[in-house]
Amino acid sequence: MQIEESNPVEEEGKVNEIDNSTANSQVEVKTEGSSVVEKLGEEKQVEPNESDSTIRHVEYVQQLALKLFDGTRKLHELTENCRQVLAEAARYHCITFPQGKKKAKREATKYVEAQELEELSDEDRKVLVAVLVLLHGKRKQKWIEAMDLDPTQQRDVLTLLAILLIAMGLDESRTQSTVIKQMEPTKTKVWIVVDGPEARTDATAAKYNASVWEKVGYPKVKILESGKAQDKLLPYPSVTERPGLSANDDMAEAGRKILRFYFAQMLSFEEGARSGIEIEDLHHMRVATRRMRAAFDVFGDAYKSRLIKPYIKGLRRTARVLGQVRDLDVFIDKAQKYLEALPEDQRQGLEPLLDAWYEQRDQARADLIVYLDSDIYQRFKRKFNIFINTPGAGVQPYPQNVPQPNLVKEVAPILIYTRLAAARAFEPLLEDASIETLHALRIEMKKFRYTIEFFREVLGEEAFAIVNEMKAMQDHLGALNDAKVASQSIQNFIDRWDIHQEDMPISERQNPEAVVTYLASRHAELYQLSVDFKDTWRRFDHPAFRRNLALAISVL
Repeated sequence: MQIEESNPVEEEGKVNEIDNSTANSQVEVKTEGSSVVEKLGEEKQVEPNESDSTIRHVEYVQQLALKLFDGTRKLHELTENCRQVLAEAARYHCITFPQGKKKAKREATKYVEAQELEELSDEDRKVLVAVLVLLHGKRKQKWIEAMDLDPTQQRDVLTLLAILLIAMGLDESRTQSTVIKQMEPTKTKVWIVVDGPEARTDATAAKYNASVWEKVGYPKVKILESGKAQDKLLPYPSVTERPGLSANDDMAEAGRKILRFYFAQMLSFEEGARSGIEIEDLHHMRVATRRMRAAFDVFGDAYKSRLIKPYIKGLRRTARVLGQVRDLDVFIDKAQKYLEALPEDQRQGLEPLLDAWYEQRDQARADLIVYLDSDIYQRFKRKFNIFINTPGAGVQPYPQNVPQPNLVKEVAPILIYTRLAAARAFEPLLEDASIETLHALRIEMKKFRYTIEFFREVLGEEAFAIVNEMKAMQDHLGALNDAKVASQSIQNFIDRWDIHQEDMPISERQNPEAVVTYLASRHAELYQLSVDFKDTWRRFDHPAFRRNLALAISVL
């Protein structure tokens, strides 16, 4: 790995080189055992005020370096020992050593050995020496090789060096006034938001110094002043107990509250969806995307359609990638429970099907990680975050001289009863309903339930019983849909299996009986759910349900 030497200062759009002879705080080391302050005073006859300024600069760069280390930890994954090495390197970063890789290494080693660094191991000290030598020397492969480091130590040195250079840039003005307001590392970019009277100068220097970080192989660094970052890097919302809806909210801002509530939930499950340790995290993340899409169905008329179209597209794309993993999780879980219910001597034969599903899920998970790390997903999150946190953004204008219902208390009853009517319209079709018809009903019931949930805060207490009753209906239809999709997947597997085995010797072919039997059990489940659905529907399409619904709405 070759990293060309770079200079840390860029002023008024031009890069100005600063060598060891002109940098005020860089002093060649000639003695041993002195503290940084003593050495600066001895070798350069530094005036007291200049020495104080250097001490403040050194301490501030150390603080910045450790903050950068902690903020990017999930990218570099370095140890606490490396953090301590970085702290020491920042403390001595103003000290320079003679030119020439061998001489520089020798003098730096003598200097480090003279310090009281009992907490550092011999290997840690080697890393510290290498960082100090490369900090002001040539950062080329032959210099790195001269440090006598193994590959892991080389990576550690270059990473610590890169972090320290960025920290030095962030106090290029030597005013200790530029602060890191926000840091967000992703797989494609590291966003750093800074603020302060000298933020522009320091951000420019830090961005120039960040070239080392990027050459090591880490994501590109984006350093923004606070004012410029406001529109790009608004903090993401935190999870709350409820959206905070009011009956007097206009529909646009009510929708924004609902979207913000579920967006926070989606983000809170993202890390779990990535890891795959708890499969329900991915499910909850997917559900949050569905609710936001449903929210656009409910509140979408309050916004300009052209503006919200990209957000709906982004949610649909995210839900699709999550759904590819979730469906396979459900298939595998259901098959395992089926096997557990069988006598032990009958649990063989499903391995080919399960192996195929595991393989498909691994690929779907890999595709999911690629998507979550992609620029397109990161841009969607940022732009959507701005929309849901900017009152008035994208609002559809209404005629000022024509009264029009626009408040929650005015519009919610209409929307709720419209959803109820859409669901009840399926009743004449249920006697001989096809699976496709029941699937369409499932979609309408979801929309109805979500609408009630969106307005539940402003409805009467009967709304809770209504949602529970609708959840039973939705669970029944959901199980029916899962059985149908699983049956299709199993049938597709059997068809592919038959084709694959056609050219194999008969003696080597596998008996598909266990898989066919499992397919029959899913078909039986699909049949029973279809038959039992009438009872579930009767509990929903009942005067008591409609009475509770009317009472819940009556408080508006």
